Amino acid sequence: MAIAEKLNARIQLMVSRTMNGAQFKSVIGNRIRKERDDLIASGAAAPGYVRRVDGSLGKLEEDVRLHGGSVTYIFSTIAQATNWALTECRNRSPVSSGAFRDSWSVLVDGKAWTKSPAEIPMGSEVWIVNTMPYARKIEVGGQQIRVPPRIVEAVRQSLMRRYKRVKALRAFKPLQGGRDARGDPVPYILQSAGIASGISWNKKEGWGRKHAAYVSRRKGRQAGEQMLYPTLILTEKW
Repeated sequence: MAIAEKLNARIQLMVSRTMNGAQFKSVIGNRIRKERDDLIASGAAAPGYVRRVDGSLGKLEEDVRLHGGSVTYIFSTIAQATNWALTECRNRSPVSSGAFRDSWSVLVDGKAWTKSPAEIPMGSEVWIVNTMPYARKIEVGGQQIRVPPRIVEAVRQSLMRRYKRVKALRAFKPLQGGRDARGDPVPYILQSAGIASGISWNKKEGWGRKHAAYVSRRKGRQAGEQMLYPTLILTEKW
């Protein structure tokens, strides 16, 4: 059953005639919280949420009107979307040594996130990024691999269709500090100017070549500069 259906389902209670108003409201509040906690425990909803009781913030479940009242939980969509996107990035990754697949990392508000994605607070800005030195080549299609390139962009498009309350952007971002899956330092410093390979890929024809390879003169692709990493940026729409 979908989350909305569970949360909107009418809760039926057997109440003793001797129960006073406070006791009755306590039973209702406990039952509503159990429904909420069961959803979270099952993984169908994230631990982070905003509670509205009869349309107001700050009230408890016990404060709900007994006739026509409502308790609504707005769960953290950003947490669910991050968990889904991270799994998709890994599933779409080419696998040889496994280093690229294992180098997907999550940053929350600019800091490495080491907890479960389900615990990401509402309102956070989330980055999902692969820290391998060749991540940019794979994203732009400049390196021939066994799977379709542009992994971040493909996940971005799928995520936007799946999570309507999440805004997803692709950008090429600098990183500071950390190690990739092979233990090498991040950021990677370019040893020479980048090469525009001329390699291209499309769904119909697969891999091909648009033009001969040449040395790129673009900023951010020159020797001594740090690599800019393809990044999926997630924020919630309000």
